[in-house]
Amino acid sequence: SNTDGCTTFVFTPQVTEGGKTLLGQNWDWKMTEQAGCIIMHIRQEKKPDITMVTEAGIIGKIGYNSAGIGVTLNALSSNMKVEGKVLPLHIAMRGMLDSRTLSDMIRATTCMNLSCCAHYMIASSKGEGVSLEVGPGDFDALYAEEGWLAHTNHFITPRLMYVKDTTRVSLPDSFLRLGRMRTMVRALNHKIRVADIKEMMADHTSYPDSICRHEDVLEPEGKRLGTIFSIIMDLEREEMYFAPGNPCTEEYHLIKF
Repeated sequence: SNTDGCTTFVFTPQVTEGGKTLLGQNWDWKMTEQAGCIIMHIRQEKKPDITMVTEAGIIGKIGYNSAGIGVTLNALSSNMKVEGKVLPLHIAMRGMLDSRTLSDMIRATTCMNLSCCAHYMIASSKGEGVSLEVGPGDFDALYAEEGWLAHTNHFITPRLMYVKDTTRVSLPDSFLRLGRMRTMVRALNHKIRVADIKEMMADHTSYPDSICRHEDVLEPEGKRLGTIFSIIMDLEREEMYFAPGNPCTEEYHLIKF
C-alpha cells in the first residue's frame, strides 16, 4: 500500500525557551497533492474556532483551535481489518479539533473504531503533549513525561505490539527518521527554540528518505514521496509557522488569524 511518511513532534514548556508548547510535523505525500492544500480558519458559535491545513473538501486535518489544543497526524497501517461500524479518519480529526480538552480529544477519536490505523500527536497550551496510537480495535496514549515526543510511521507502544505493522516494511526509513529526531533533540545543549525545530525539519540525513523528504527518482513515479509542507504550531499564541514545501528551501511564514 502507498502510505504517507510523516515526522511529528511536540515540545512542552519543560524543554522549550520561553515556556512555549510547540507541536508540528513535516507532512510527506505525493507531490501532486501540494496544489490541493489549503489553510482554513473556521469560526464556530458553540465550539472552538479552528485553524487547519487540509486538502480542499476534507473537513478535518492537521491544526489547532481557540481552546489551545492541536493535532498532527502520521499514517500507520496494518493488514488487520476492524469489524462493524467504523469512523472515517478525517471525521475523527474534525471531532478532535471541535474538542476543548486533551481528554475530549482522545475520546473523539477512540469512542468508535477508526476506519484505518493512525498516530496523532496532540498537545495543549497548558503544556501537555500526548502521542496517541490508534490500531485496529485498540489504542494507547503515551504522555510527554520528559517534555517532548517524536513519532514517525511505525507502532511504538508495547500495548500494540501484536499488530501486524505493514508500514515497517513499506517505509523502513520510519525508524531512521525517528532515531534522527531523538538524536538531534538530545544533542541540544540549550532550551528548544523554533529555529532548532526548523533545522530538524530540514535535516537530510539518509537523503532522499530523510526528515526533509525528497522524491526518490529510483522509485516508480506513483510511489514517490516528498515533503509537501512543514508546520510548527504555537498553541498558546494560536499561531503557526508554515513552510509550503521542503523546509530546506521554502521559508516558514508566520500565520495567525
